[in-house]
Amino acid sequence: MKQIFVIAFAFWSTFITAQETMSLKDCVNYALKNHTSISMAKNDLESAVARKNEGRSAYLPQVNAQISWDDNIIKQSTMMPAFPPLTTEPMKLEIGPKFNTIAGIQLDQTIFNMSYIEGIRALKPNEELNKLKLQKTEEDVIYNTVAAYYQLLIINENEKLLNESEVRINKTLPIVQLQYDKGVARKIDVDKIKVNLNNILANKEILRINKSMAMNNLKYTIGMPLETEITIDPKFENEVSTDILNNANNVKDKVELKLLNTSLVLNEINYRRQKAAYYPTIAFAAKYAGNALGDKFADSFKKWTQLAVVGVKITVPIFDGLRNSSALKQMSLNNENIKYNIKQTEDGLKLQLQNAKTGISNAVQNYTINKENLELAKSIFDVTTLQYQKGVVSYTEVLSSEFSYKEAEVNYLQSLVKYLNYKLELDKANNNIQSYK
Repeated sequence: MKQIFVIAFAFWSTFITAQETMSLKDCVNYALKNHTSISMAKNDLESAVARKNEGRSAYLPQVNAQISWDDNIIKQSTMMPAFPPLTTEPMKLEIGPKFNTIAGIQLDQTIFNMSYIEGIRALKPNEELNKLKLQKTEEDVIYNTVAAYYQLLIINENEKLLNESEVRINKTLPIVQLQYDKGVARKIDVDKIKVNLNNILANKEILRINKSMAMNNLKYTIGMPLETEITIDPKFENEVSTDILNNANNVKDKVELKLLNTSLVLNEINYRRQKAAYYPTIAFAAKYAGNALGDKFADSFKKWTQLAVVGVKITVPIFDGLRNSSALKQMSLNNENIKYNIKQTEDGLKLQLQNAKTGISNAVQNYTINKENLELAKSIFDVTTLQYQKGVVSYTEVLSSEFSYKEAEVNYLQSLVKYLNYKLELDKANNNIQSYK
């Protein structure tokens, strides 16, 4: 029997330790390592780095080897004029051998192409754009993780208050029941306590379901398998601070604005790249090959003759049917819209920051007051309950103090919710979201 108890205790200990307790930073760091959206953003960044080499290749030498073999099934013909007195009619002559083989190597080098030059200039801001997209993705993941974690913190705090109320009622109920049995208390007093107890039990069941869903939401948000068993640290004192308003508030460093500014740089480069279609292009080419001719198949691989060519090609655009000018007009208007978007986004971020600062200032004050009221209401309720047990006060006063205590709990939880929400919004607006790492 003793061995069975030891085995059971060891199994239970293993189960308990398997449930890892994760702090907010643990959840954030887990999400940054495992969330699929971050993995995709990292792949996009690596792809942008790879495109740098691809973009530069247009201005590097292009070397190609080629071999061709032709069987002139029907040879090209030409008409020779008559040569009196040898011929009085034009003569039809076939030109060239039946078989022709060419093998060689060709080098092409761009000397000047303004479109390629602008494309190379776009490589660095394009890479920077993907870095900013990765940063934006990380900030979104952090924000969603913190919001999901705060939801669980609030549920845990609500659960703690309900457990404390259940303990108090379970202590009070036997005393009132005994007083009723002795004829000192009324049956309605006993029934009211039982109703309160049933309400607490019902609320705990609802809270249990909500907690399970909130935990699954947190796991999904951080990219953790739903079957993994974890718990979170119920302490939230570190999340509450009255010095939160002392943070910097430079919205120009926000990643949203950096993304738009980088997009504007890229669009301006693309505009110049499109405009470069009006510039001439210069290219150099060199070719060395061997040529074998013959009217027999075997002869097309014998008696090779050499062929070498070098040349420069200049292409000057003259008229494209106004296609390029129409494209430039569209790109110019698009650039103007991006500038308007930058201004609008900056104003929106300033408004968001100002509202968050106003909200958190009020939330800190309300939280401080409601937390103090909760402690006072608890103290009053405990004293009143003790006095009732001694027969000093009536149960009506106990109900009154209990109602005040419940009201203080509700106000406290609501102020906690508002505080955590405004704190998160302020950190986001304040460009301080990375501090949760």
